[in-house]
Amino acid sequence: MRVNITGDSPTAKALRGYLARHDFHLTGHRPAFTVHIDEQAAAARPALDSVHGELEQAILRHLRKQTGTPIEIHTAGGISSDHEVRLIVPMVEDERRAVEVAVFRALLEMSRQDGAANAGAGPVQRSASWHARLPRWLREFIPGKSK
Repeated sequence: MRVNITGDSPTAKALRGYLARHDFHLTGHRPAFTVHIDEQAAAARPALDSVHGELEQAILRHLRKQTGTPIEIHTAGGISSDHEVRLIVPMVEDERRAVEVAVFRALLEMSRQDGAANAGAGPVQRSASWHARLPRWLREFIPGKSK
């Protein structure tokens, strides 16, 4: 999946490292999702600026599990796509780590690499008539199957 993580903060750098190790393509050219991460000393708690969408909901769900502090949600801060999110992170190590993990897990979920999306699918179903896809001349040699 093509992802763009912007920002020079330690949180953004760590997230880029996690994603690169999990076969995400980090690029600014036509990314599926863009995440802007800014650290501000004046921030007291994490703030999320986005348009309501699947990415925002996934990040919020995982961020709520990672931190006990309130999360600010801004909807009119300049983000105009549901595939783009801007996070403001306080310069507190626990909050940095919470944002790293939350965004990483949300992107894994969005790309269906987390395993949870496929957990309820059950075993892979195989076609009962696999022999029907073989050439006719080869089907004659299958034991117990007639033409």
